[in-house]
Amino acid sequence: MVFVLIASTASAQTLRFSNHRDVKIPEYAVLRIGPFYSSVTFSQSVGYRYTSGEGDGIDYLFSNHRGVFLKDGSDFPLVSTLDMQNYIIINPTTDLDISLRASYAHYPLKTQENEFIFDVAEEGIVGNFSTEFGLTPYVKGTAYDDVGYRTDYIDARGLSDRYGGQAYENFHNDLGLNLDWLMAKDQNMGLSVSRSDVLPAEDTFKEQERVSYSEALSYQWMVNPMVMAGASAVFAQNTYTAVTNRPDSSFQTYSVFSTVRLTERTVGSVLLGYAQASVPDYGVIGEALDNSGMIGAVSIKTELSRELDHEFSYARSMAAGFTSAYEMNDKYSYHLNWKEEGVLSASLFSEYLKSVPSEIMDEYTDWASGMNMSLPVTSMVTIDLSTTYSVRENNGQELVDQGSNVELTSNYNTWSSRIGTSIPVMQRDRNAVMFTAYAEHIERSGDSEILKYSRNIIAATLTYSHVF
Repeated sequence: MVFVLIASTASAQTLRFSNHRDVKIPEYAVLRIGPFYSSVTFSQSVGYRYTSGEGDGIDYLFSNHRGVFLKDGSDFPLVSTLDMQNYIIINPTTDLDISLRASYAHYPLKTQENEFIFDVAEEGIVGNFSTEFGLTPYVKGTAYDDVGYRTDYIDARGLSDRYGGQAYENFHNDLGLNLDWLMAKDQNMGLSVSRSDVLPAEDTFKEQERVSYSEALSYQWMVNPMVMAGASAVFAQNTYTAVTNRPDSSFQTYSVFSTVRLTERTVGSVLLGYAQASVPDYGVIGEALDNSGMIGAVSIKTELSRELDHEFSYARSMAAGFTSAYEMNDKYSYHLNWKEEGVLSASLFSEYLKSVPSEIMDEYTDWASGMNMSLPVTSMVTIDLSTTYSVRENNGQELVDQGSNVELTSNYNTWSSRIGTSIPVMQRDRNAVMFTAYAEHIERSGDSEILKYSRNIIAATLTYSHVF
């Protein structure tokens, strides 16, 4: 809640009351049957791919799906995909949006197993039901139900690990209500309540099965067009339903915040607050655990020129941990962006995270830096380049309950680089042909031999798509 609140106030100097949306026909809609709108796209790709590597690492190969390598070498992947976006307007204030994707991948030279993939997109299967309502001209509300099935690739601490993590397939359902009261033209009181259910697909992650409740009350005051200020109180409760040895937890957060346009080109945000975590049945002896601390955040974004901007941010937060009752996190980040239409777009970033879990488990730090660049060569050809280097440091010794999981005790570094291009070969009515090619190198080194691996991938693909 801390980060969402700061982001929303920093991105636009508006009260939350003004952010309620209007139900309207989506841009993607091609097919219409009464209140039902849909877009169905079929695509077929043919291409060449060469892979080589060593070590135990596994690769993020096709969209958001990790295949099973049988051998290194050349292959000619054939991938058929059906994308469906469906939208129903129930009434002028209520709608339903459901999207999904299904694919079949065939590898003639057997470098990888043939597979039917139902949730290949990062979002997997997504459904959103929402309704807007106005109790009075000054009180607006939104009721929603978001449901989804997705696959994430995560390490032992629950953080994203595209090149070495386990596949975490999970179903989630988020049911909630937002109310906003425009107390005056420059003041808003907001109330939010929600319930979130998470159900993992595999027993490997059964300790993540949970029911979470959240309640939040916030106040916003537009002091003037340059300054917004406010305060919030957030309460959250987590109940883990599939295991008996993981204690439930609850959190309280109280904060004040402000967003200020410091100059014509500089916007700053600041938040200061207090957080408390309560775990009633903590540890093997079942003692109650209560811990509290100061939290806060600050960010400054400056437009150095029309093409160049940069942003620095720092945030200290308390949140439920993936394997621990809670974590206290300190995160620093810096981003530099340059975008000149038709010439070059590039970004540099560096992020540092220090996390202290509540359990006796050792604390850890993450540092990642990288660059992304897009260089137009002609009006139709663009070269894309990216490189990222990250470092994980685990501070402490291996504990008995951690077993042999080296990700919790060993330090390791990951370097990934990719260069590629996309060329539109043909665009006619609802038919298109796109050519893509890329070369990628992934290297992971560390204290443990189990974590070390490298992989090189070269691929070129021609894809035909048709929108029905």
